[in-house]
Order: sequence, then structure tokens, then C-alpha cells
Amino acid sequence: MKAELAVPSLRILLVEDDQDDFILVRDALRELRDERLSLEWVEDAEEALETMASGRHDVCLLDYRLGSYTGLELMEAARRKGARLPIILLTGQSDHHVDRQALEAGASDFLVKSQMTPVLLERSIRYTVQHARTLEALRRSQASFRELIERLPDGVCVLDGGRVTYVNPALVTLLGCGSAAELLGRELRDIAARFFHPEERHEVLRDLDAALETDGHEPSFRELRLVRATGEFIPAELARFPVAFEGQPCTMCIARDLTERKRMQAQLVLNDRMASLGMVAGMIAHDINNPLAYVLANLHILDSDVLPRIAMTVGERDEVRALLADAQLGAARAREIVQQFRIFSRGEKELRRDTLEVHQALESALRLATNEIRHRARLVRDYGEPMRVMANEVQLGQVLLNLLVNAAQAIPEGGVERNEIRVLTRLRGAEAVIEIHDTGVGIPPERLEQVFEPFYTTKPNGTGTGLGLSICRSLITSLGGRLELESEVGRGSVFRIVLPAVPPSSITVLPPPVRELSQGVSSRRGRILIVDDEPLVSQAIRRALQRDHEVMALTSAREAHARLTGGEHFDLILCDIMMPEMSGIELHEALARNSPALAARMVFLTGGAFTPRAREFLSNTKNPCVEKPFLPRDLQELVRSLLAEGTAPPA
Repeated sequence: MKAELAVPSLRILLVEDDQDDFILVRDALRELRDERLSLEWVEDAEEALETMASGRHDVCLLDYRLGSYTGLELMEAARRKGARLPIILLTGQSDHHVDRQALEAGASDFLVKSQMTPVLLERSIRYTVQHARTLEALRRSQASFRELIERLPDGVCVLDGGRVTYVNPALVTLLGCGSAAELLGRELRDIAARFFHPEERHEVLRDLDAALETDGHEPSFRELRLVRATGEFIPAELARFPVAFEGQPCTMCIARDLTERKRMQAQLVLNDRMASLGMVAGMIAHDINNPLAYVLANLHILDSDVLPRIAMTVGERDEVRALLADAQLGAARAREIVQQFRIFSRGEKELRRDTLEVHQALESALRLATNEIRHRARLVRDYGEPMRVMANEVQLGQVLLNLLVNAAQAIPEGGVERNEIRVLTRLRGAEAVIEIHDTGVGIPPERLEQVFEPFYTTKPNGTGTGLGLSICRSLITSLGGRLELESEVGRGSVFRIVLPAVPPSSITVLPPPVRELSQGVSSRRGRILIVDDEPLVSQAIRRALQRDHEVMALTSAREAHARLTGGEHFDLILCDIMMPEMSGIELHEALARNSPALAARMVFLTGGAFTPRAREFLSNTKNPCVEKPFLPRDLQELVRSLLAEGTAPPA
């Protein structure tokens, strides 16, 4: 049976088996003259259960006696069927015991029918509905809040009086636990003893204890190291602040994993250091290449031009030639070392990927690591067939050098004959494999993955940052490869680089350039200007060229500019890049503005372009460039070629 009062806004369900009591409630509501109220009457208990669980009503007025049921029993049965609406219990007489039972069972209010007035009924209904809506909003808010922290990528822990009452899945993962049960219900001190770094544990606990003892404590943030269940350290940020969680005042701690942030910061620092190293390496290369240039040039001239004109016995000549050969070999060795330094002086714009021959890259890294290896172990090369990879020379060289130095440092000094570092290469299908074996101390199985974690190091304080292997793996991964490790304590380690190999069919081999010079025809004599602030370099170049050409040497680019713009003519201008007062770049720019033909005749000499402007200029200029140190015969051939090809028209 249904009785509608008006357009519904507040929907009321009356469960009552007495018609007189129905009329009593209906008339009380009519007296209120509130058209927003709607009343539905149900007499049968079974029908009442279905109606209460339907969700159509805002409040239920439930009779305490309903046939064979009591209101409390019906209310409990309705809750089991999913009914969520608030309930006001109606009874025929006042009974404090029943009242208490009703409230304990979840009733929102308790009214005696004989004392029920329209105003009292309305007040009870509106209070009950408002209270229920408030509780529902709070429940939804708490559910949303809980869902939010359940999905947070940061670890969340709730403390109630120093005991863990809640952890989210992210914290379980962060700490490497099997489940939340390992953390829930435990005292904070137990958690700290297991998961806080020993060096920071006492201070963090002291701060947390002080906060828990102070009501309304202020939020705080700090960095610390967490210790995972596996034993590895995790840099983290710990935020602590007061919060009401599930209706109770608590302390919430949020732990954010800083591993990636620290790795990126470390990479930026490393990039900055590499940039600084690049500038220093370029300066060192420039300063060494100048004297090395005239040493090599003079040794060559002494061997090819001067020695044949000196009268001496065959034995004396052989002895002098042997000494010259040793000196030339030493100078050439120094030249190779400087070339390795110059790899690090290249700018970021040059960090492009090219096809690299693996064995050449390995030899470059081995030359730089020689001093670290030679006092600890024998070096064995076990190279397979030639193989090429697509990589950046600087990055691959950095990885190889780091692994070679690590291999050497894993071996104690003093046992060279007993220890070995073996560098092995092989093609494995479409993969190029590089292995670096050492007979060092080895790494325990539980730490094989830890060594790749940022900031993890087994070296003494001040010896390593714990970043090398992490960055090496990152660089190799960025090249589409992988860095693997095998190790056994007391027997040594194997670091394995696996990169995609470049198929031979995709490598374009260019034929060597063919000079258009006929061996039977000598090149014409040219007039050549040398501009270099290092007098000994100018003198060495002059000696190499003066037999076949007219040569003038100047140590000032300003003087050269004055002579060139004053009308003096030269077929070629051999000019150093880096000079004080006026550089070779500035001389070229000045000539290009007024005498483009003169600027086109310039050949640049460089002992190392260690400034960004010099690197950019050399990468964009169309003029020939000669790197110091050079051999006189190479320079002589270049000059003959340029004069013959018409690069330098007759003056």
C-alpha cells in the first residue's frame, strides 16, 4: 500500500503492520504541510526487506514489533541484504533497554509513538537524513583518499602511536617486502632497525619520536637512505605530517624513491665534468702538439735530408739511424696518446653515432688504461674477426675505459705474473660481443645486481662514486645493447657488452682518393705564407717546404693580415687556428670580408680546437685542415696536391 503526499524530495519508508499507527505517522507528516516529503507504507516483513534494500528511500521508520519479527531483527536482516538507508525505530512505550539496543544495532534514532509530535518527527527525520548523508560523504571521501594512496607511486605508511597501521603497495615494493603483513602492526623502531640506513637511523627515529609526542606537529622533509630487504641502499626523501586517517589522528610518512633523480643529477655532474675535461684535454693536446709537431718534423728532415749529406762510416750511420728510429717511434707514441686525449675534447654536437670498428675502439681504450693494468696483470688480447657497431666513439670509449680500469682495480698490485686481464671479442649471430675477464677478487652472488645500482660501490671511501657501472649500463642500453656480469668470489669477473653488429653488406667502403698528379711531372713552385705563433713549428714547416717552394714564416696573424691586405701575394697560407691577439679564425673572417680569394687559399693547422667557437668553425669550414703533429711528407704532398688542383691560383 502506498500513500503519496506530494512531489518527492525526501523519500520516507514506513514499515508498520498496524493501520492506526500508519495513519498516525501520515497525519503527523501532513500537518507539516511540506510538499517535498514522500511517504511509502509497507506492512509485510518480507516485502519490507526487499524495499529497504532497493535504495529508493532516504530514511526508514521501522516499527519495533512486526509480526514474528522484532525491528532489530528486521534491521539486521536488511543490512545483510545490502540496505544502507538510515533507520528510526518506533515503539509503543519508552524503554531505555530497547533504546540502547537499537542504537547499538545501528539505528539512527528511537521514537515513542505516544510521544511523537509532527515537530519531533520532522526533527528526527531531518537529523537522521542529514547525519546519514554526512557519514556517507565522509565514507566516500575516506574511500577516495584510501584509493588515492593505494595508487600512489610513492610509499605511504601510517603511524598510530608509533605503530604501523597502514602501508600502501608502493611501500611494500620499495622496501622489497613479500607482503604488507611484514610491516603492519610493528613498532616504528623495529621498522627502522631493518629498513633505515645505520648511519641515519638514530637521527630519523629521534625526529619521529619527538613528532609523535607533540600534538599537531609540523610537516617535515628530509633525505635518507633506505635499505631494501635484499640489502641494497635506496636514496629516498621522507615526508612526515599529521593527518586524520579513517577518523583517527595519525602520522603519515611518505617515502619517495630518489634513485632516478640522483642518477640524472649524477649524469649532469658527469656531463659537466666531461665538458671541463674536454676543455682541459683540448688545451693539453694543443700545448703538446705544437712541440711534438716540430720534433717529428725535424726528426724526419734529419733522417731524410741531413743524414745523407753527413760523411760517416756504415756502422756510424746505422747507429744514428737506429737512434733516429727510436726517437721517431717515441714521438709517434706520444702522438697517439694525445689523439686519445682529443676524443674527450669534442663537443656535444659531435656525439653522433657512426659505424665504429670494435677493435680500434678497444685499442684506444687500452692505450689509456695501460698504466692501470701493467702493474697488476698481464694483458691478453683474444680478438675474433673484425666487427663493427653503430655507436658514438666518445660514449663507447668511456664504457670500455671504465670497465678496463674496474678490472684492473679488482686485482691487488704486485702479482702481475699470477693475474690476467683478457679482452675477448666475437660475433654471435647478429650481435657483437666484447668480454673483459679479470682474475680479481670477484663479487658475491647477492651483489651482482647491486653493483649496477647508482651510488653502490665496493671501493674504499674516496676511491669511487658508485656511478661508473650504472652509467655504463645506461649508455650501452641507449645503444640498443646490454651490459652483463658474471662473477665468482676469489676467481674474478667477466663484464660482457653485447651490441647489435653492423652487417658487412651495409658498410660502404670508399676507395682511397686518387691524386691527379703524374709521377713524371713535377708540381710547380709556389709562394707560401706560414702563420704560427710557435716559432719552432714555423721553422719546421719552412724546412719541410723550402726546397720546393718560396716560404715566408710569420708568428703574428696581425702582421700577416697587414701584408696580405697590403698587396703581397701568396699561393697558399698555412695558418694556425689558436693564436693570441688575432686567431686564425679572425684572420680568415677579416680576409673573407674584403679578399675572399685570399681566404679560400688558407690551410688551417690545429693542435687541438678546445673552444666551442673553434670546434664549430672547423666543423663548418670548407678550407683544408691539417692536425698537428704531422709528418713533413704528408704536408709536402698536400701542398703539391693543392697547387696542382688549382686550389691556389698563381699570384
